[in-house]
Amino acid sequence: MPHKCLGHGLATDIDDDEPVNQEQVACQVNQKNRSRTWWVWERVVLGVWMLTTVVLTRSYSGNLVSLLAVRHIPMPIQSLRDVVDNPVTFLVQKGTNQAYTIQTAESGVFRDLNNLQKEGRFQTVHASEVTKNLDVKVRRGDHTLMDVEDVTKMMMAQDFSVTGKCDFYLAREKFLYSMHAMTGPKDSPLINAVSRRIITVREAGMYDHWINSYTPNMTTCLNPPTTMAVRSSLSLSNIWGTLVVYVAGLAISFHVFCFELIYSHLR
Repeated sequence: MPHKCLGHGLATDIDDDEPVNQEQVACQVNQKNRSRTWWVWERVVLGVWMLTTVVLTRSYSGNLVSLLAVRHIPMPIQSLRDVVDNPVTFLVQKGTNQAYTIQTAESGVFRDLNNLQKEGRFQTVHASEVTKNLDVKVRRGDHTLMDVEDVTKMMMAQDFSVTGKCDFYLAREKFLYSMHAMTGPKDSPLINAVSRRIITVREAGMYDHWINSYTPNMTTCLNPPTTMAVRSSLSLSNIWGTLVVYVAGLAISFHVFCFELIYSHLR
């Protein structure tokens, strides 16, 4: 049964009934060799070179297609340590428990965050300015915001309702857990009754259900995709690396050709 071998502008049929010569095998790696008597070590070198060429060409082609077709969305900030290590400015709401904990910390990552004030990378903002800073500074990519998780989810949902895009993401690390409570008269018999009902509502998931129902698109951007398929047409900026390799190869080949001419002339 014939197999088709494709080269650069060359198509050749190889018949299984005929012995395969060097010219037919050379078509697989787009290289030409003259038929002659081969030593054993030459056969080994040729086989290794052919295998290396096939692996490199196939892997490069696959990686090039994947890089051009799929674009990875960077999400570098996943913990407080990432905030310290990356060149971003840390924003926290002024007068909150989070701001007090960071500003009074004497060790650990919270102290490192507080030391960012010396570099101008730690800022406190008023509650009325949180939404504005999220829309301008955090969207720009050089700021990160720390706030209550439910409040952050609401702001992300509201932004998605306006823009239709998930421009923000939540870090995987959770920190500074806080308790919410209702106050009542001391030794009041209503305390135990209200506490039991609050626990029942919380354990039944009604609180989370009410929060999600109150704000549209509450869960839309909680798990944003990390990759994105590119459907736009390619431009020269997308394949500039391939062009650089091609031009560099031509330049090296030209210099080698000139060297061979000069060497043959001197001989």
